[in-house]
Amino acid sequence: MIAEIKQSLSLINFQLFLFSMVLFFAGYTLAPWAYYKDIKFLLAYPKWLAKKLDKLASRHWHFATLFMFILGVNTFSLFIDLLSGLAPLLPVVFAVWTGFNVGVITYHTLVGKFYFASLLNPVALFELPAAFIAFTLALQYNCVLIGCRWLGDIPQNFSVYLKAFFWIVIPLLIIAGLIETFAIKFAQRIEEAEEEKDKTKDDL
Repeated sequence: MIAEIKQSLSLINFQLFLFSMVLFFAGYTLAPWAYYKDIKFLLAYPKWLAKKLDKLASRHWHFATLFMFILGVNTFSLFIDLLSGLAPLLPVVFAVWTGFNVGVITYHTLVGKFYFASLLNPVALFELPAAFIAFTLALQYNCVLIGCRWLGDIPQNFSVYLKAFFWIVIPLLIIAGLIETFAIKFAQRIEEAEEEKDKTKDDL
């Protein structure tokens, strides 16, 4: 297992990893401007997604159910990002778009406060590297398709990138999912305690 992880990590091109970060943060930086200007065709999807996430946070699901849902959604999303590598230049668009969507949801949720500092939360510290690695793998296979000679000798078979996704991205998403599930359940318990306290006061 450790050997597989090391082999998958050695596949990642550091320059493309940095490039994927730049693309993501380009979208993330653009999000507050679009939100402030209320550009509806850009905000429609992330605002819809933000409402769905708000409903999710209010549901009192079993821990395992909530965790599997979060893990499933995040894995599916990043797997689609990986598959974008099958189409020339599509990973570039997806990376910027993902950063933009995350930015809009964050700006909407926090009402603009602590916008960039919010990325230092424990969940993001695992989810963001997972996203950057998924985009890096997609970009690398894109380079196979369009022939980026400056990358040198890189694997030509897409199955290698799928394997790296399994050994690196999914474990990061599992850790992030556990942390997020714990955080949601903890917040719900605090909310229930506050409601119970208020109810007791009203009864008195």
